[in-house]
Amino acid sequence: MVDRDETAGIEEIETTSQTEEELKTREEQESVSWFEAVRRTVSNKNFTIFLLTAWIYSSLQVVNRYFPLYLRDVGLTYIMVGVLVSLLTGVSLIGEFVSGYLADNYDRRKLASITMAINGIGYFIIAFSGDILIMAIGFMMFGISSFTGKGGTAYIMEQIDRRHGGVAVSLFTLGTVFGLIPLFVVGVLLNFGNEFLVVMRTMFVVSGVAYMICAFIRIKWLDSTDPGKRAAKSENVVRDFISENIRSIKLLARVFPVFIAVFCIDALSDTFYGFANLYYVNETLGFGIGDINLMLLLTLTFSIPLTLYLGKLFDKYGGKKLTLTVYSVMPIAIGLLIVAQHVPYIAPVSWLAVADSIYPGLSVLFSLAFIATAIKSINDVLWMSVINTYIQKSLPRQDLGKMLSLTAVFVLSIVTFGQIPAGVIYELFQGIPLLIMALGLNFVILYILAAKSIEPRVSVEELEEELRQDPSAT
Repeated sequence: MVDRDETAGIEEIETTSQTEEELKTREEQESVSWFEAVRRTVSNKNFTIFLLTAWIYSSLQVVNRYFPLYLRDVGLTYIMVGVLVSLLTGVSLIGEFVSGYLADNYDRRKLASITMAINGIGYFIIAFSGDILIMAIGFMMFGISSFTGKGGTAYIMEQIDRRHGGVAVSLFTLGTVFGLIPLFVVGVLLNFGNEFLVVMRTMFVVSGVAYMICAFIRIKWLDSTDPGKRAAKSENVVRDFISENIRSIKLLARVFPVFIAVFCIDALSDTFYGFANLYYVNETLGFGIGDINLMLLLTLTFSIPLTLYLGKLFDKYGGKKLTLTVYSVMPIAIGLLIVAQHVPYIAPVSWLAVADSIYPGLSVLFSLAFIATAIKSINDVLWMSVINTYIQKSLPRQDLGKMLSLTAVFVLSIVTFGQIPAGVIYELFQGIPLLIMALGLNFVILYILAAKSIEPRVSVEELEEELRQDPSAT
């Protein structure tokens, strides 16, 4: 999970930091085609290798969307699901806090490989677990992988030319296109009469094998990274760890105060929405697993070209207007999902019959639940693409690891304590209250985005120059 923050002060940047060099870069961006930007980006061997393994990772991550239904079907109550996810995010929170320090002080290539391997082990444990306790250990492995996770994120962002950061980040979302394959396989296996739990365990084994292969590829063919010259370190590792993180927190506060708040509020909104969504669609609205699978598959098909186009727009025009535009659609999606309880379909029955005659279950295309879920999912992808582009373009590479991990810590601290109350609320009242709470938080975020600038207050060139002159600066 990649995270991100921004700040106010765009007016100041426009008057003090809009140098001739920046204007020249902007003009160059407008003249470079999308294909040329891609060609320049993938000419970096390390970027291309990492991208291919990331595509495998992100395509199989699609299966994780079924975890809420999987945990329910193996016998967990909604409250227990909330407890398990809270434990997982609690471990991840601690891991994220450590991960940034490791990413900035040790070989990021090795950390990226270890992350893949640990996730692979987690999938194997879950696939072959015979009871809830063993399954919980498997989920804890996902949390443990967060101790090294920011190494991979920092590694690839270090490889990207900032002039093409939007295009480069959007290329990573292209991996979710291949998520159509596991979703299609899930649909086929379900149509052949296989039980949902059997299908999921099969997919977990496939994921485990694929992740192990990716770990080998990364450790074998990626170039190692040099942490570089840093400020003189204390012989006490704990003291050094604390001092670096304090310095990084001050840097985040200096550069990204507004977006820290936005991202944390969004994390709480997504916690409520994410807990309720699949249960609500399955139980309240009455759509089966096959229908949900088709929803996810079709949503991915629509989201990818939009994300690729968005990345190029960011490189040309910046992210402020894009961020507000993308996020403004979020409350519309949640509102439609709430209304879907009373308006299941938006097409006449004859249209539904024709759709189902073309492909069984295709009538889901005309359901308000599909439209709402698709809009929300697509905009989640676009939102994260915008956020990750801000990260790549705005943070000094020397401190990328800690910057990423600290923003993740802020988010996970919200998610950790939000899952259990979400489970209790769903157990007592089902999904509508959680969706309404998520909707209210969306409006709060829209107000902040409209009223405050989220652009970085300090240019990344200025920050990196400060670090070159004094590694303990910022």
